[in-house]
Amino acid sequence: MEILEKELFNTNFLDNWYRHYSKLEAYLKQNQNGLLFTSNEVDEELMKWISIQSKIKNKLPSELRSKLAALNFDFEEKGHIWEHLYQQLVTFWQNNSHVILPDDEKYEVLKDWLLRQIQAKDYLSESQFDKLNALGVQWDMTFTREQRWQQMYLKLKEFYQTFGHSQVPQNWKNDKPLANWVTVQRRMYAKNKLRPEREQKLRELNFVWHIQALYDAQWQHYYQELQLFYQAHGHCRVPGNNKQLTSWIENQRTAKKNNLLLPEREQKLNELGFIWSFSDIKRNYWNEKYEQLKAFKQQHGHSFVPINYKENKTLGYWVFGQRKLEAKGKLDEAKKKKLNQLGFVWSTNTQLQLKSNYDSQWNLNLERLKIYQQVYGSCQVSLRINPVLQRWTRWQRKLFYEGRLSEERMTKLNEIKFPWNIQEGYWMKMYEALTDFRNQFGHTRVPYQWAPNRQLAAWVYRLKLNKSELSSQKVELLNMINFDWNLNRKTVVSWENMYERLLQFKQKYGHTRVPVKWPQDRKLGKWVSRMRQEKDKLYPERLALLESIAFDWGNQLAFKKAD
Repeated sequence: MEILEKELFNTNFLDNWYRHYSKLEAYLKQNQNGLLFTSNEVDEELMKWISIQSKIKNKLPSELRSKLAALNFDFEEKGHIWEHLYQQLVTFWQNNSHVILPDDEKYEVLKDWLLRQIQAKDYLSESQFDKLNALGVQWDMTFTREQRWQQMYLKLKEFYQTFGHSQVPQNWKNDKPLANWVTVQRRMYAKNKLRPEREQKLRELNFVWHIQALYDAQWQHYYQELQLFYQAHGHCRVPGNNKQLTSWIENQRTAKKNNLLLPEREQKLNELGFIWSFSDIKRNYWNEKYEQLKAFKQQHGHSFVPINYKENKTLGYWVFGQRKLEAKGKLDEAKKKKLNQLGFVWSTNTQLQLKSNYDSQWNLNLERLKIYQQVYGSCQVSLRINPVLQRWTRWQRKLFYEGRLSEERMTKLNEIKFPWNIQEGYWMKMYEALTDFRNQFGHTRVPYQWAPNRQLAAWVYRLKLNKSELSSQKVELLNMINFDWNLNRKTVVSWENMYERLLQFKQKYGHTRVPVKWPQDRKLGKWVSRMRQEKDKLYPERLALLESIAFDWGNQLAFKKAD
């Protein structure tokens, strides 16, 4: 079962994996020589984990494989592990003068290893064979059923230590004998033929006795995967490239058709809007594309979607498919009626009908632009006010710069002074405002920060400042209205600075009655005059500062000239 292979690397496995990985990483940092298996203080649990990685590292998720590679540790050097276990066997031989290992949990791993060496003696290197032979290993040892059961149990225990559970997949290609052995244990248990001590040992590994539990786990896993897909996409139409999930979906349809699907499972799938038949899928797909075509018409004013429509290629192909079905007489009349409600363009006279639709829609948008100009005084459509019309004007500029806008349409847009460049449009708007200013005041010297139109004042200042960057046509337009190019740069002086000047004046002359046109500091004279005029608008703290120096709020401008 593919689902179980995927579940091998679950949360329990990952927690255990990262715990041992951290231990190995720390050990390697302390032992730069890499002699991990020569120390008498080797962590047995870590050694087992390393042994397991050498077997499964190519099947690990890519993230875990990358972390193992970063350790720069050769997990394929099985000689290290072999040598370590061999040294344990030598120790046993030295203490007992033989290598007949007892049935003791202490020697469980070592005994399993020795049995494997005997079974695979033809695959041992000459050196390994000689080392074991020197210890008096019995190569012709016969294996009892108990030994074989124990050996398979140890393999299952190793599986449990690796993946955190004992749910070995059926027909598991990595170890088919183990998968078959697990199946036999379930069968023996079901027939009450499993010995109590064996049952107890299997329970210690959280052994799953009923295969139905595995099927339930499989169903639940795929249901959760479908649920995540639904949350991300809003439907259950899983693409075919997800073969495992689509295969499971088909199994659910088959089970329902044969009345084999449990009611509670059917209910859970219905909650996700599960589609039970292909006819439902086709109907929902058609309705979805119809709504997309409806939205297309609302945006573009017609329903002629190009087959290579970049923004929604599937819609272009779908529209083409409807025409093809209609031409063959295979399109359902109800669907054809719905498409006609959108002004669908069929194969006959397509180009003529399309051009007529385009022209009608274009002229309608032009009239809308004229109305917008009358209301807002500009052809620069605001995205906030009319986003549809704004996109249309943007498209006209794009066609214009690409040389694809007809002369007729260019002429119509020029007649309403359509700005082909947004910046140029703003420039002309300001130029017209300056012309109105000149007609009203007889000059173009717009005051700095002129309150009635601060934008115009700033624009005029920038013109003078950047005259060299203006085109000759723009300079000529400005000269036609006698534009004053003289640039009077104004330096903004803070209120505090002017107050200091007034203090100095009072210290020198004994009063605060600075003449408006005092030649020694014209700014101070104007500032004092403005303070009198704006008394009611001053901040309280500024008013208090002026009062503290006996500021004269009257209109007397008498001034005693100092020597």
